[in-house]
Amino acid sequence: MIWSIARRELLATYTSASSWIALAAAQFILAWLLFLQLDVYLKILPELVAGNSPLGIIDMVVTPTLSSTTLILLVLIPLQGMGSFADEIRSGRITLLLSTPVSAWQLVAGKWLGLLLGSLPLVLLPLLMAWLLELGSAVDAGRLASSFLGLLLFAAMASAISIWLSAISEQPLTAAAMSWGLLVLLWLLDANAGNVMQALSLNARLSPFFEGLVDTKHIVYFLAFTAAALGLATHRIWRLGGGE
Repeated sequence: MIWSIARRELLATYTSASSWIALAAAQFILAWLLFLQLDVYLKILPELVAGNSPLGIIDMVVTPTLSSTTLILLVLIPLQGMGSFADEIRSGRITLLLSTPVSAWQLVAGKWLGLLLGSLPLVLLPLLMAWLLELGSAVDAGRLASSFLGLLLFAAMASAISIWLSAISEQPLTAAAMSWGLLVLLWLLDANAGNVMQALSLNARLSPFFEGLVDTKHIVYFLAFTAAALGLATHRIWRLGGGE
């Protein structure tokens, strides 16, 4: 049942012209940023070689592009997920959905999975571009793999937050605005401001993945936010279905 709901959400996403336009625009921006970084790298390469600098193409080109991918995901995932439940609640279709033999958890998990799968092209395309640089230079496959894991965990977290905030709002744009607000707040938290800020800082948790460092505590951070948001969304839908 979860997969059926996810498939329906995924088809709804990619039968929309706006989704394809957004994907094309995102890909154009990322390709332009990649080639811009590559041009700068090639210009300063003789200086790097002369100075025996440890910085390579993955530091100067790939990592900045992947950081930009995170910001694009931060913008687009709430846009794609803002109507997941908000539209259903506003139109009254949520009552019909909850009258079917589908639990609140299955409904939430299906919509979250559909949104996450819909964001996968935005994760894979920049990694594919980075991997193609292997044709002319050495690219660290391990760092690409850890970067993919980091982007996937971030996409899962952003999708869960978008689903949750869509479930507590009848207006899709309000849900998107709240999602942006929360994600940007986590992104801007200063990791050097104290233990609490460091624990909640999204940038501090994501950056190590781009450096090839996979730490359990960073994985737990993303999984905890994802699970919490899905749990809150499930409780909200359960209450709408008459749960006490």
